[in-house]
Amino acid sequence: MERATFAEYEAAKLEIIKGREYKEYTDMDEYGRNHKTFCCKDGSTFWEITENGVTEFWSTKHSESRKYVAEAPKEEPKNAEERKKVYTRLCKWLYWFADEMFNEEERGEKAQAEFEKECRENPGKQVMYIDTSTNNARVMKTCMKETRDAINFIRNPENDIEDWQLAGITAMLDKCNETGTVPYDIPTAIKGLLCMHILCEEK
Repeated sequence: MERATFAEYEAAKLEIIKGREYKEYTDMDEYGRNHKTFCCKDGSTFWEITENGVTEFWSTKHSESRKYVAEAPKEEPKNAEERKKVYTRLCKWLYWFADEMFNEEERGEKAQAEFEKECRENPGKQVMYIDTSTNNARVMKTCMKETRDAINFIRNPENDIEDWQLAGITAMLDKCNETGTVPYDIPTAIKGLLCMHILCEEK
């Protein structure tokens, strides 16, 4: 039997009943299967039988039956609420790193412009130019990527994350808030706490 998507199932049904007057009949047989029949006034009919999330359907226009399998709703992890809290806090860190990166890039552009201006105005003078903004921006970009990786890992319900791991990340972030510091290696440390260096390599 050919397999169909939900959209194809809906399209096949609408092909029969859309714009037509019809009646819907529902019944359940002795095996617990749900039968539905959509009978139109002009004789067009659509049939479907559903059992355990699988719906077989056909019509007077397409006599060969097809089936679609309804996707089972994904269960939320038992610690979904705590994962959401950590995820939200890391999103704020991601913004902070992005803001710092743009600030460093803008600082570098300004310093470069001032250096070029000084060179033009004093052609015979040796001008020293030392700027760390390019490397700082690169560091911020790396922090953004590492934080984004951790966020995507946490938000994916298929990834198994223990309560102690979430508690560890929360404690790290709390300590940073308490001391008023942002260690640039903390996103990598968080990925390590989540064992991403092992799990993601396996995938």
